[in-house]
Amino acid sequence: MIKLMGSICIILSVSACDDFLEVGVPKDQLDNDKVFHDGKAATAAVVNVYSMLRNNGFLSGNKEGVGYLMGCYTDELKVVNTQDVNYRFFYNGTVLSTNAAVKNLWNYTYQQIYAVNNILEGLDTSATLSHELEQQLRGEALAIRGLLHFYLTMTYGDVPYINTTNYNTNRQIAKLSSLKVLDNAVQDLKTAESLLSENYISAERIRINKNTVQALLARVLLYRGDWLPAKEYAQAVLDNGNYKLEDIDKVFLKESKSALWQLKPDTPGKNTLEGTAYSFTAVPAKESVVSEALYNSFDADDLRKSLWFKSVGTGNSDNIHVYKYKQRGATGTTSLEYSVVVRIEEVYLIMAECDAYAGDWEKCSEMLNLLRERSGLTPVQLTDEGTAVEAVLQERKKELFCEFGHRFYDLKRRDKLNVLREVKPFWSSHFEKLPLPETELQLNPNLLPQNNGY
Repeated sequence: MIKLMGSICIILSVSACDDFLEVGVPKDQLDNDKVFHDGKAATAAVVNVYSMLRNNGFLSGNKEGVGYLMGCYTDELKVVNTQDVNYRFFYNGTVLSTNAAVKNLWNYTYQQIYAVNNILEGLDTSATLSHELEQQLRGEALAIRGLLHFYLTMTYGDVPYINTTNYNTNRQIAKLSSLKVLDNAVQDLKTAESLLSENYISAERIRINKNTVQALLARVLLYRGDWLPAKEYAQAVLDNGNYKLEDIDKVFLKESKSALWQLKPDTPGKNTLEGTAYSFTAVPAKESVVSEALYNSFDADDLRKSLWFKSVGTGNSDNIHVYKYKQRGATGTTSLEYSVVVRIEEVYLIMAECDAYAGDWEKCSEMLNLLRERSGLTPVQLTDEGTAVEAVLQERKKELFCEFGHRFYDLKRRDKLNVLREVKPFWSSHFEKLPLPETELQLNPNLLPQNNGY
């Protein structure tokens, strides 16, 4: 009974969302001496982190995840809910440092980072795990740490890079510049790449492998402006025969061959959080609909327009919802869809953008046309950098909408966020960053100053 109650306490503390630096000893502290001298328990600790990612924070498919929030923040979703809910604050441009969504994104993410740091420190002291298992778990933990810091700095700007569980260190830690955070993220990802194999742990693609890390490196380096190495990592992924462009109606199925990394539902038969968050079955819609700006940007014969959107009731534009994920709930005892975090289509788009900057118009056109032709569109022939880069940005808008904030981060890194004024007249330049949570500034003055405009 004592052991059972202790386990329950740990589970409850991990799922809690207390301020990151609010208590003297982090509540999700694990006993490394017990966990990491046993292979099954060590693996379970890593698997638990994937569950944390699925349920809360940037990668969650619910309405508190970055995909939904940034869909409302930019020009992808139109909020019809008139109540004071977090995503409406994002839609209206009334995000404050005291908003719950701002605090939750920060706290859940640093809790997840704490969990992977705890794993890394446990692995450092383990003497009984096999070398192969130790490398696998370390690689996954480092990849997740790098990815989460990438999202934090792209969203909040200068943030702490946490690489220890030491409370006395973390409670006084200062911010690093975004460039330094990205440097550290790249280093974590490169180390992970050296540790991981291209083989998946199981038949499913639910844990990070080497190719996933290479795709993430391509993304981070692209965002940082390092086109050549970004292209090299993207090419390494494309050279692997395990991935292919799927038909539009199969991209988000759990068996999708375009998926590099998916998050699995917590119970067999359940499906994705996205399937419930974005869709509705009756009109009028109660929460959000697809924006006219997004829907009208698609050509009439684009298969993505007919298969990734769904109209409920009449053909009114306020009755259309995102339909990438078809399942809203359970499907018996077998899940049909997993949340796709990284997929090969993004890698093609990274290649196309890098080719555009390199002046290789033929290769850039080839990469884009592979996506366009699979979407039922005619090929394009690009001949100059400006046109090519804009063509890639538009293709990313249509391919990656409502997926983990791609639209917001694409506009931000290209210094094009002001285009949102066409649909959001109140848009301000300081919206390029979210405010730092007020509670965190009160706990740790080293995080000051607050981001401009808040």
